[in-house]
Amino acid sequence: MKAANILLALVALLCGLSSLIPQGRELPFYAENYPGAYTLIYRTHFYDVFSSWYFVLLMGLLCLSLLVCAARMFRRALRSSREAVKQAAALPNAEQLESGQLEQLRRWAAARRCKEEQIGESFVFHKNRIGYWGLFLLHVSVLLVVFFGVFALALPKVTDLDCRPGESVSLEDGTQIAVESFSMKNESGQMDYASRIHITLPDGQRSATQEIKVNYPMTFGRVKVFQWTYGVSPAVITRSKLDGTEDRFELNRPAFLSADGLSGVQYLGTFEAEDQDDPEAEKTVFYQVRLVSNGVAMSDMAVLPGESVSLGDWEFLFQDPYYPGLRVKEMPFPYANTLLEAAMVLLLLGMFLCFYLRPVLVRADENGYTVAGPRPDKTRLELRKLLQKEEEAK
Repeated sequence: MKAANILLALVALLCGLSSLIPQGRELPFYAENYPGAYTLIYRTHFYDVFSSWYFVLLMGLLCLSLLVCAARMFRRALRSSREAVKQAAALPNAEQLESGQLEQLRRWAAARRCKEEQIGESFVFHKNRIGYWGLFLLHVSVLLVVFFGVFALALPKVTDLDCRPGESVSLEDGTQIAVESFSMKNESGQMDYASRIHITLPDGQRSATQEIKVNYPMTFGRVKVFQWTYGVSPAVITRSKLDGTEDRFELNRPAFLSADGLSGVQYLGTFEAEDQDDPEAEKTVFYQVRLVSNGVAMSDMAVLPGESVSLGDWEFLFQDPYYPGLRVKEMPFPYANTLLEAAMVLLLLGMFLCFYLRPVLVRADENGYTVAGPRPDKTRLELRKLLQKEEEAK
């Protein structure tokens, strides 16, 4: 355990230090942002701590230490669960019992749902023998959390994608991710990036539409999608009123959208406007455009995202300029993250056994009793108060 604690402390120290320097960037990034420490960062592999040889070595030693501890705990738990009652029956009395107090002790044990076994002239009251397995489960679950945690971090294929609302993007295996809507603020007006998406697997299986936020991803099959960032790119859809054909244009710079070069919409730029009476109010994004008819420029106008402008046989629908940036993690097989979640559940079960189902062992005969088992102080104090109270009542 000492070795495991030291290794855990070193791993925690490396995790803390790695948070001070962005991980996984290209080497020129560190040369530009850390010119004085660039050489040290490069030589110590501190630009990607979690894939460094020393971190892998520490994790391997930690797993080995936990494995050895778990093996010892298994033998101890197996022996204790089988032989604890017999060993308790062989213990000498630690406290004296007066006449009739054995029955009081028996009633106390029955009220706490303790089992009673008679071995020779001794009576052994016991319960929660499953609690002997608590420490073993703790060690095994920590080992599994470490193992599956590394598994979950190292094996997924990570891809960053940009997708506009109303469109979809495809992964290499044919999985499609469709963004139905994107918002940058919640109902209370606070910044809270969120996208409503659905996923279609290569076999045609489609998920329900789900909202994802920062720290609240969506998992479907072996795909996990995170709300990662956002981008800004104005765009307009042109629609013919004659045949309904549509085209989409990215407006990265001023442009003239026209079918004949004489009539159309001249895009001047995208701007933000704030309410002069309420500086804290949300800024309004709008398109600055100019209508041109038969070569004659008309007055400028502001168009909000989602609004359209009609001119002759054409309709111009201006899109929301903001779109989400998604981070997609593809696990090697479906529900791989469930292994990590199961290990966490096992960890909670081990903690429950250790703290709430501690074994209780009380050996007694006509002359006295003794309290055995792990951490017997609470039971010993409870019995002393019980017997003293009964004695004073007499």
